[in-house]
Amino acid sequence: MRTLIVCEVEKLVRRKWIWVIFLSTPFLAYTAGSYFLWLNLLDSSSSVSPSLFPMFGLRQNLYFICNIVVAVLVAAVYTEEFRGGQLRFLFLRRYSRGQIFFCKQFVIQLCILMLLLAFGISLVAVGIVRLPLELSSLHSALGYTVEYYILAYASLVGISCVFSFIAMYSKNVTYAIGISLAYVLVSLLFDGLYLKLAALFSYFPYLRDLISYVLVPYMQHTGLHTALSGSESALWAIATVLIVNSFVFTWLAYRRFVADDYMN
Repeated sequence: MRTLIVCEVEKLVRRKWIWVIFLSTPFLAYTAGSYFLWLNLLDSSSSVSPSLFPMFGLRQNLYFICNIVVAVLVAAVYTEEFRGGQLRFLFLRRYSRGQIFFCKQFVIQLCILMLLLAFGISLVAVGIVRLPLELSSLHSALGYTVEYYILAYASLVGISCVFSFIAMYSKNVTYAIGISLAYVLVSLLFDGLYLKLAALFSYFPYLRDLISYVLVPYMQHTGLHTALSGSESALWAIATVLIVNSFVFTWLAYRRFVADDYMN
């Protein structure tokens, strides 16, 4: 298994676009810093605390930019090889299809973690250079930011499982990325539909939040902050949605990956 994981990592590292994404994180962080500086100039009373900038910078980009990056990553790892026939060479070796599938899953989650860390470090650097650091609030802000990054990573893992399912049933990489993008946009643009349904269960906070955050992008947009603000029902609803998404969509993608006639 270790050899297979190393092989998957090497294949990913050889792709130029993954390096472009990593090298783009400082630029994305700088753009976020410019945006919040502009907000500070418009209204200093509602300005973002510099010590919380790494959290707010991620929050601004999590529900759209980060999701699209994950969609591209998953489509390249699964759809491109699955439809292109490159997997035939792996099946000639001693590895089972299940081992190959879960090694790819592991490499995807590892890459997401590394990208998140790279973006976080870039945000910290931009915050130090461009924003005056408030040492008095640094300790409390650090704990809150770490908690947010943990939840953000969990949400990206959950949505990567959804994208894996989409990738395995897409004709090519373009279809996989397009359908994944549609899922993200629908989640964000039509939130009023399922929020109206959730409002019917206002007396049952857990069920209300479960319906509100059933689609991961909207959860990232609103739910993570709500959970960290002290809402236990939101936290449990988020945990439920992510666990269900991870298990159900991973199982469906796995079944497609190991199907006997997938090569035809």
